[in-house]
Amino acid sequence: MIYMYNENMNNGMPRNFQLTVANAAISRFGLSAYNLVIIWVILQVTGKPALAGLADSMMTFPLMLSIVVGSFVDRMWLKKELAISAAVIRVVLLLFILFAIHTGKDLYIAVSIFAATFILGFTSDVIDSVRSSWMKAFLREDQYKAGSSEMSSATMIAQGVGFILSGIIIALGDIRSFLVLTLIFLISILPILAIRHARYGGTDTIQNYIKEGIKLAIGDGRIREVIIIGLIGNFIVGMAAIMFISLVQVGFRLPAIYVSMIFGVLVFGIAIGSVAGSKITGNVGRISIAMYAIVGISFFSISLVKNALLAVPPSFIAGMAMGIENVAVNTSLMRIIPIDMMARIQGAFNTFGIAATAVSSIVGGFLYQSAGRIYSFMIVGVSMILVSALIKFLRNFSSMIY
Repeated sequence: MIYMYNENMNNGMPRNFQLTVANAAISRFGLSAYNLVIIWVILQVTGKPALAGLADSMMTFPLMLSIVVGSFVDRMWLKKELAISAAVIRVVLLLFILFAIHTGKDLYIAVSIFAATFILGFTSDVIDSVRSSWMKAFLREDQYKAGSSEMSSATMIAQGVGFILSGIIIALGDIRSFLVLTLIFLISILPILAIRHARYGGTDTIQNYIKEGIKLAIGDGRIREVIIIGLIGNFIVGMAAIMFISLVQVGFRLPAIYVSMIFGVLVFGIAIGSVAGSKITGNVGRISIAMYAIVGISFFSISLVKNALLAVPPSFIAGMAMGIENVAVNTSLMRIIPIDMMARIQGAFNTFGIAATAVSSIVGGFLYQSAGRIYSFMIVGVSMILVSALIKFLRNFSSMIY
């Protein structure tokens, strides 16, 4: 049996939602800085870029089972307590790394970072699943668009700031860097502690929850087609991400700060696009066709640049288009997914999206190596434009109203 709760009937709803956004933004800021810090430290203690890349990937591996986590969260009555527990574990993991650094032994440092990052990915997925459920619970239907826009823009801005400030954090030294990160994750717990809501959850078995989540994700044509488009889109964007790094390092032979600049501009573009997305109405299919085409044209134009700085404007434009499309799709999904299924469906998106990103990095690197700077970005740009044309034939997705 499933029991549902909706904060719409609670006068404290806006406050609870704002606290959820605050937790998401602080967490995203900490995680983005953490990713770059651990890459730097692993490079420092091992001197092997491959191990640094693997350390960064350790956070994504647990997300392969995100639908299982989402099923557990949907069933769980103590969602707030679960989120607090996961957040506390994140702080303990950073203290574990600090202890390893204090020993001064490179092996202990490397092992602690690999282990802690893997568990950090799992605990962060738990908190993300709780937040996705709370999004539906704390908002009225007429607030979905504004709420989705606020959540997306706040987290993207926080991620961009995390990328920018990570250099300063790294400059503090290993111990001080992780002390700062520990403080950030500790602060992220405060908004969760302040949330007040009635408990809601279910009593069925986890196995049935997983089956029901998969059944809805596959059986509902709208959700199924959103997953298909997201899978293809994430794959292409994942290819472009590794190609951007190759463009700066191999193509133009520039320092890593240029990579941070391009990704920072892309992220801020997504944030601004998320704000703009709340002002747009219409058919989701048409909006997505336009946005995917803009992203494709932007990527294609990068193949024509001969200076890294000239890649900044199209990166920003691509980010804005991604932000608008994200808000349109997320808002539409919030309207059609029941509150007791939110975490599971979010888990399904995470599972398929992470799988696509993992494979796309390999394909993107091979494409850049074999096709070169010009033709690789041309191929990615044309591929994204073809995806925009494909959307027209996905009738369920195209008929969704934003």
